[in-house]
Amino acid sequence: MARRKDEDKRQTILSEAKKRFAHAGYESTSMTELARLAGIPVGSLYTYFDSKEGILTTIVEEGWAEFRDGLLEGLAFAKALIPAEAAASADPAQGELVKLSYLVKVALPGLFRDLDLIAILLVRAGKDSGLEEKLDFLADLVVQIIERYSAFKGGAETFDRAYFRTGLAVFLLGSLEVMRLIFHSGITISRENLIAFLTSTVEGALGCSLPDLGALPAAEDSWPGAKVG
Repeated sequence: MARRKDEDKRQTILSEAKKRFAHAGYESTSMTELARLAGIPVGSLYTYFDSKEGILTTIVEEGWAEFRDGLLEGLAFAKALIPAEAAASADPAQGELVKLSYLVKVALPGLFRDLDLIAILLVRAGKDSGLEEKLDFLADLVVQIIERYSAFKGGAETFDRAYFRTGLAVFLLGSLEVMRLIFHSGITISRENLIAFLTSTVEGALGCSLPDLGALPAAEDSWPGAKVG
């Protein structure tokens, strides 16, 4: 019971700190303020985290890990559906499109739900968020999917990964910045319209339509990673 209580308090500290960092800023937030928000003495706060930087790092890394693990689980789930999908379409390349559709229509929207985490990632970019490594991880996943898709289509296309990472970074960072602006300034762009735009952009680049995940055995909102954040 004590361990459960400790974990609940730890999560309360992280939750309150994430909201505070996102709304008021990391630099302007003190450990005393975080203790007050969590409802504990400041001395007790240090039994959970040794510094404000440690709290920030934990928020970023645990938030990213939740997204990453959900993404990898979802891609594995998509892979399990590929044989049936490919057989139905008589096109093995369709299976790779299922993965890409999952990434664009489910995984990224899951990340976009966590606006506090997005705000922190962008504000701390280049400092201690490890954003470059996270973008590289996503770029590698997308390149691998598109290369397999191209190979199934009989192409021998290879990608300049550095060039592709640059394009993907602009694509993803732009999307995250739009979500941050919606969050902070009240710009009237819906998350649904943003996802529709991202989908059409990917489809235009590939010259084909991404599969409708709702037509597959699992509805979109039941796929792994659909409710991150």
